[in-house]
Amino acid sequence: VGVTMNECFLGLDIGTGSSKAAIVDIEGNVLCQASVPHKMSMPQPGWYEQDADRIWWEDFILLCRKLLGNLQYPKESIKGVALSTIGPCVLPVDKKGKPLRPGILYGIDTRAEKEIRELEKTLGREVIFAKTGQDLSSQSCCPKILWIRKNEPEVWEKTTKILTASGYLVYKLTGRYTLDIYTAIGYAPIFDLAKRTWDPSLAGLITEMDKLPELLWSSQVAGEVTPKAAALTGLPPGVPVVTGTTDAASEALGAGVEKTGDMMMMYGSSNFFILKTGTLRPVRSFWASNFLEPGAFVLTGGMSTVGSMFKWFGETFPGRSVTEWENLASKSAPGAGGITSLPYFAGERTPLHDPAAKGVFFGMSLSSTAGDLYRSLQEAVGYGIRHNIEEMEKAGARADRILAIGGASESRHLMQIISDITGCPQHLPRQKLGACYGDAFLAAIGSNYFNSIDEISRWVHMAEEISPSETSKAIYDKGYATYRDLYNSTRHLLG
Repeated sequence: VGVTMNECFLGLDIGTGSSKAAIVDIEGNVLCQASVPHKMSMPQPGWYEQDADRIWWEDFILLCRKLLGNLQYPKESIKGVALSTIGPCVLPVDKKGKPLRPGILYGIDTRAEKEIRELEKTLGREVIFAKTGQDLSSQSCCPKILWIRKNEPEVWEKTTKILTASGYLVYKLTGRYTLDIYTAIGYAPIFDLAKRTWDPSLAGLITEMDKLPELLWSSQVAGEVTPKAAALTGLPPGVPVVTGTTDAASEALGAGVEKTGDMMMMYGSSNFFILKTGTLRPVRSFWASNFLEPGAFVLTGGMSTVGSMFKWFGETFPGRSVTEWENLASKSAPGAGGITSLPYFAGERTPLHDPAAKGVFFGMSLSSTAGDLYRSLQEAVGYGIRHNIEEMEKAGARADRILAIGGASESRHLMQIISDITGCPQHLPRQKLGACYGDAFLAAIGSNYFNSIDEISRWVHMAEEISPSETSKAIYDKGYATYRDLYNSTRHLLG
């Protein structure tokens, strides 16, 4: 009896604290999955690094071997591989493609503050924004490249290419140096956002252009698994490897972001969102970017604290489980007994961009309950998201539905509060795998089994919808006004 070939796709995501991978069949069913934890090193306060070979590549090999060991079909049924990794990392490699130092991680690594100011001073903030649609921040790669050049000249001298984590893995698999166009936004001011090309005009201070990888769309095939990579990973040689992207973009795809107005809302320890827009709309308050294929655009942003704030609350006022706190909060009415909170427990990202912002509990009285306090934090998350959505509307981008994923989306009570405050329905996808599921779909597009990311609803199905209820609208509108006022009237005290 001949074995029927079941076409399937391997998606793999390398996160900050662990890596996760899955093999998914053409119908979107997960055939097997695996994950592996890892660490990052902090050689100095504010410096965060990971070893490219020992962590990124070894995780990749380990996960491939785990998955192939559990796959019920011959490994030849794998028709494509795609991967995503933690956002804009900086990894210099030499002419043999060997890493010259550990990869410098994304926005949590703040070593290049001085270089940011230097570039702004020399090039001008307005010029940088006009070219790239954003201001420089600790997310930006160019200040970190400049940092290496100034502080590690012996590394810089040997540097042939500057790669991100995903670019390094694609190189290890195919021998080609690539960077996807979505992630290239991290390379302001040498990436031209509108033309989607490298722009040498402002690069002089930063790097020679030949050190930059080739720009491809995330869903484009970068190359094929080489015999050498096949021997190490167990993957069949010749399998197409798709360029891939940053984890948040794959996360959005895996959550079902398909049409303009779809917004992936990731509720983790912090919050990150990606809204699909009809055109490219650079605005100061958010990050505008090209998405995973030609003609697709997004606005992205996020709040600094969601899960981490509830965790802080539970640890600071111990003795109750999360479930008990949730129950107390659900007994408190909308408006949280008159308490309004500001959720800026670690500064705030979008739309305030204020690292000095602080958390506030306002409007307490002797009749305030523990449940009121907890609920006021839940409402503050809703107000923060509403603030972001309203600012995006001013920029001409509307959120029609929220696709909610991440740990905090498990709380139906919190999700209902957020839907009520924003007036926006939230959909919870049935499949909770996240980025590696989106990667598997990218692999299927790259291998020509699907035409576009707009077909993701063939894979992603919603478990339930949380609709906004009208009953508490007036209370929340008033609470939101207080929330906005509260920051504006206290911010001069927080500097």
